[in-house]
Amino acid sequence: MAAKVFISYRRNDSAGHAGRVHDRLEREFGRDLLFMDVDAIPLGVDFVEVLSKEVARCDVLLAIIGPGWLQARSDEGSRRLDSNDDFVRIEIAAALARNIPVIPILLEGTRMPRGEQLPADLKGLVRRNGLDVRHSSFHADMDKLVRGLKSNAAPNVPAPMATGLPADRYRAEGRFQVDAPVIHGAPEGWFLPGAGKTEWFKDYERGPEMVMVPAGTFIIGSPNGEPERYDDEMPREVSLDCAFAVGRHAVTRGQFAVFIAATGGKMPDQMLTFEGEGEKWEVKERKGRSWRNPGFAQEDDHPVVGVSWEDAQAYRLWLSQETQKPYRLMSEAEWEYVARAGTGSAFWWGNTITPAQANYDGNYVYDSGAKGEWRKKTAPVGAFGANPWGLYNVHGNVWEWTEDCWNDSVRDDPGNGRARITGDCSRRVVRGGSWDDYPRFLRSAYRNGLTADNQLNILGFRVARTLNP
Repeated sequence: MAAKVFISYRRNDSAGHAGRVHDRLEREFGRDLLFMDVDAIPLGVDFVEVLSKEVARCDVLLAIIGPGWLQARSDEGSRRLDSNDDFVRIEIAAALARNIPVIPILLEGTRMPRGEQLPADLKGLVRRNGLDVRHSSFHADMDKLVRGLKSNAAPNVPAPMATGLPADRYRAEGRFQVDAPVIHGAPEGWFLPGAGKTEWFKDYERGPEMVMVPAGTFIIGSPNGEPERYDDEMPREVSLDCAFAVGRHAVTRGQFAVFIAATGGKMPDQMLTFEGEGEKWEVKERKGRSWRNPGFAQEDDHPVVGVSWEDAQAYRLWLSQETQKPYRLMSEAEWEYVARAGTGSAFWWGNTITPAQANYDGNYVYDSGAKGEWRKKTAPVGAFGANPWGLYNVHGNVWEWTEDCWNDSVRDDPGNGRARITGDCSRRVVRGGSWDDYPRFLRSAYRNGLTADNQLNILGFRVARTLNP
């Protein structure tokens, strides 16, 4: 088990940097090994007690110190550090008292505070070796932090496997090594991000096939000239610092059945269904319908439907426990990033679409595309072609849940690939369109939000996994 890291910061001093640090460490060690924000504490609970317990569970504390950290003031004008109720003071003092590693992260040349500037229970901080982190050298600085956490604070994090083969050459090619029971195409388990058409792995024999996607920068949203675009697609640049793994396909009916059998999970014996044609359709609640019987014939290689966001979370938590790997849902930004796979067009293959390329209502056209078959049900997850990174059916077949709470636009996306967990969290973002949708809803940039307990027969999901180096 790897070490758990507590990230301490002042929101009005270093929230942006703290978020970037969190995102990088999440990709390295997994979300379950991080605790960052007091917002994670339930309402009505004694925050002093919870913070103390969380620090007690951690093996390392990162104290993020920016230019306003030392002299931050309360609304009454007193220095926050001098208050016994100050979150930052509580966190760092508890870690020092336990004598666990406390690493000061000094932002943009901020100097380490002197002992006489600190309360008595924080004076030990000045003797802790820190790390200078700057925007201009962020990636290199974070590489140094990760190496330090692995070598000193997290001795149980597994090192890359020794293979006796030219590992240095594989690393020089930009490959990552994955230790998984099923490996396809990658030499000795060394995967090249973006080579998912020929390289994939499975952490669980009866689980999803995973491909590796590269780090990179892209434009989320749609350009002004894209036909039938919506105002909430205003473009913004997003940078993803680390490669990660994502399912080649949406989770299948067969894979979901394994989860249900293993956990004894029970699903409601009724679901919402889309019925009708064209403009004359309606959503109906049907008894006797569920993921097992969604209203049309499915085989085990079809995507599971009728699963809520909550059901998707239950599956990925179970898969994480079974594999001891950090599985999760993608953020909205990550979803669009992997769907585009380096392209900037409405669909990964271009700016038009036909039913020969995806599963949707072929009675309708997009731009200069053509009409065609409307299948009125899901297709197998391996139907149609894979995008350049090896992902199937990112356009059509089933809507896919993401981690994000609903927000009215991508214009205020944080820009780092991280899921937005503020906004209307009773609704969660879905992407990709479905077998019952008009083609404009299948565009890479199109977004929608549905209540988290929704179990429509057009809803499925795809999992992602943070990479353990």
